[in-house]
Amino acid sequence: MATLKIYSDIQNDSQKQCAQLWGMAGGVSFTDVAAFCEAIPQSDNAIDVLIHCDGGDVMEGWGIYDRLRATGKEITTTVEGSAASMATVIMMAAPKERRKAYANAQILVHNPWLDPAFIGMSATADDLTKAAEELKAQQDRILDLYVERCGCDRDEMEALMAEDKWIGTDEALRLGLIGEVIQPISAKSIHNVNDCTDMSILDKVIDAVKSVFKSEETEKPAIMAMELNTATGDILTIDREEGAPAIGDNAEPDGEWLMPDGTTIVVENGVITDIKQPENTEEQVEAAEEGDGQEGDEQAEKDSRDEEIEGYKARIAELEAQVAELTERLAEANTKAKTTEDLRVLNMVKMAGGADKVFAHIQSTFVPEKREPVTAKAEQAVERDWLKERLEASKNRNKK
Repeated sequence: MATLKIYSDIQNDSQKQCAQLWGMAGGVSFTDVAAFCEAIPQSDNAIDVLIHCDGGDVMEGWGIYDRLRATGKEITTTVEGSAASMATVIMMAAPKERRKAYANAQILVHNPWLDPAFIGMSATADDLTKAAEELKAQQDRILDLYVERCGCDRDEMEALMAEDKWIGTDEALRLGLIGEVIQPISAKSIHNVNDCTDMSILDKVIDAVKSVFKSEETEKPAIMAMELNTATGDILTIDREEGAPAIGDNAEPDGEWLMPDGTTIVVENGVITDIKQPENTEEQVEAAEEGDGQEGDEQAEKDSRDEEIEGYKARIAELEAQVAELTERLAEANTKAKTTEDLRVLNMVKMAGGADKVFAHIQSTFVPEKREPVTAKAEQAVERDWLKERLEASKNRNKK
């Protein structure tokens, strides 16, 4: 079993560092508890929290409470001297049957209060109102925890918190803040079983019988205090901290118990052997009918959407037909525009007596001369004539 000792104030890391700067020992922080939980071997399934603490930082205390419960291990808390303020919240990390206190321990529950340092500062009415709202929220949160984990009367616990006074273990036991008071062991009550001068044979027999009964009681754990109301107003006690009952849980008394939700819990020889589910009730039938009605509404809505979609499709088809028609008309208009000049020319041809007459007037009557083959002799004659012409032209220029 891992042992966690909370013997000083609950402080955050900044508060611890500040205290150490002034030469004082720091308190217990969430960081300390988190490191402690991480160091516990997986094979160790139990944590024993020893408390002698006057409380401290509210948020840090809630963090420690949550971190301990998050381990999933079996937690036992024991008040060795005192537990006050947020120390009582940490104490709630254990179920009631594993919350203990020594006979002379003192416990104090009270409403959270404002840090005196804040009061010494300048504050507006809005600042004070906001602070009051935050304090009230924390007060309700702590009260809710006490009621849930202790099973106490809310009004009575709220009055005790407002009274702000220390209570002893008897009162704490009555309220459910603890589940057991550890009584001191007197030295006179300790016997040496091997010392025949201190014990008579009858004493030995009595002690032997007690040890047998004690071993039997140890083998059968005590029923935890989860008390459920049956449909008939009886109380069914189940060996469970929280959650719904399950087959295999220890429970009492034996019998078949109809619960308010319609289930039937069967207890035999102190163990839940069966949990029977309820048959269809009128409420379930009505719920099913409502479900059918909802399905019908959903189907009608779906049909309406389908009909709307079909309407859109028809409109799209209509628009596509109009676009096709307009495209065709545009093509025809373009065709007419392109052939207007051609049609005008055709009309003129027709009015001129037809294509044959028109082409007869415009065709050429030129016939090229017949060309003779060019020979070398002919080429020389041509060249000679050309030279003569050049010579005559030169003579005429000289005369001038």
